[in-house]
Amino acid sequence: MAHNVKVVAVTQDDPFFTGRFFDTFLAACAGAGVAVPEIVLLRNFNESKPALARRLWRLYGTLDFVRLLGRYVGAKLADRSGRPRSVAALAARHGVPVRRLATINDEAYLATLRERGVDVLLSVAAPEIFRKAGLAAVPHVLNVHSGQLPRYRGMMPTFWALEQGDPQVVITVHTMAPKLDAGAIVAEIPMAVMPGESAFDVSARAKTVGGREVALLLSRLGTAEWPEPRDLDMAGQRYFGFPTGSDARRLRAAGRSML
Repeated sequence: MAHNVKVVAVTQDDPFFTGRFFDTFLAACAGAGVAVPEIVLLRNFNESKPALARRLWRLYGTLDFVRLLGRYVGAKLADRSGRPRSVAALAARHGVPVRRLATINDEAYLATLRERGVDVLLSVAAPEIFRKAGLAAVPHVLNVHSGQLPRYRGMMPTFWALEQGDPQVVITVHTMAPKLDAGAIVAEIPMAVMPGESAFDVSARAKTVGGREVALLLSRLGTAEWPEPRDLDMAGQRYFGFPTGSDARRLRAAGRSML
C-alpha cells in the first residue's frame, strides 16, 4: 500500500487556519502516492456565525477583533480573485470533491467509505466528536492535533503552549479513541516558535507544516516505514478549553501578541 493510499479528510472551513493545512497537504499528497477522493466539511465550531463572532470578540478584544475581520475579508477576496485560501477553494483547485455534512456520525455515509476502499479517515480540526461507528469506519481513523499530548489536550493547543512559555509546539498524529485526544501516538512533529511570532502566526504555521508532514507520513502507510503506534501515557495530562479574554491578556503581558 505504499502508493494510492486513500484518505478522506474531515474538517471545517474556517477562513484562517484549516485552509493552510490543506494547501500544503493536497500539494504533497499529489506527489506522494496519496489519493484524496473527498473532503468532508462540517459547520465551523459546530455553532452559528453570530455565536462564533461573539466567542472571537471575547478572546481578541475589540481592536484585534476588527483586525481579524479585516483578515477575514481579505481571505474571502483572495478566494474570489483566484488565490484560494478556503478549504473548498483549495479542494476545487486540486480537483478534490467537497461534501458538506451536518454530522460525521451519519452511518449511511460512513458505510460508503468502506464501499470505496478508503484507508484513512483523517480529522483535521473537526468540530465534532466521532462516535463508535465513525471510529470503526475504516482501517485507520486518525486525528491531527496541533499540540503535544497528553500535555495539551483540548482546544487551541498552540495558544496554550505559548501561554505556558514553550519554545516549540508539537503537532501530534494519533489514532482516534472514544476519549478525546487519548488515542495511540503515531507521530510527533516538532516546530520551533520563532521570536516575535504572534499566537495567530504560530497557529497558522503549525497548520502549514502539519499539512506537508502529515501527507508524507500517510504515504508510508502499509510499508515498513509506517510507525508502530504507541499508547499514550496519560500521566500529566491536561485538558484546555477555548481561551478567554483574560487568557489573551496574560499572553500579551508576557510579551506575545495575539495577531
